Amino acid sequence: GFTLIEVMLAMAIMAFVTALLWGSFAQMSKTKTRVEKTQERTHTVRVALMRMTREIEMAFISENEQSGAEERRTMFVGTASGSIDKLRFSWFGHQRLRADRPESDTALVSYFAEPDPEDRMVTNLMRRETRRLETKDPDRIPGETYILCPDVISVKFSYYDFKKKEWKEEWTTTGADGVQYLPTQVRISLKFLDERRQEVTFTSTARIQMTERVSYRPA
Repeated sequence: GFTLIEVMLAMAIMAFVTALLWGSFAQMSKTKTRVEKTQERTHTVRVALMRMTREIEMAFISENEQSGAEERRTMFVGTASGSIDKLRFSWFGHQRLRADRPESDTALVSYFAEPDPEDRMVTNLMRRETRRLETKDPDRIPGETYILCPDVISVKFSYYDFKKKEWKEEWTTTGADGVQYLPTQVRISLKFLDERRQEVTFTSTARIQMTERVSYRPA
């Protein structure tokens, strides 16, 4: 048999070992959760960058625009706006999802910032795409808006003017002083906070294929 002291000593040792193992497992679980969140966050940012890059590369402007028209159907307008720039452009990649509605293979895509509806301290990168190109205020053209990348610090676009051989912070093909061609490259820089609240910056470069005006007439 065992004495009471021996039993109590064995139980104390078992409790000590169990506490050590539990602490180790708890720390491993926290580390695993943190790594998974970091990977998920990084994946979200990379997907957003890849999507913007692919879409910008399909941008175009048409030469079949009414001269002197107040609104244009095709455009490429990049505006420096605080920490998150705005970009709006016409592109060839729209997918028709509704057979019973007027949609086209061309549309306007816009990137811009909006405060998160649940936490006004958080800023989301938004994406809006119209269903077709129309000669009216782009904000009044029917379309869909959703979050492209949540909780970002800054999104900056730079545009390479191949004729002047310089990078520009803004670009516009509309208005009296608008250029009549597109930049050959668009550099995208997206900054966000990781799980340790450290700033991380990802960059990508889109190479636009059709820099000159095309003869395509938007439907």
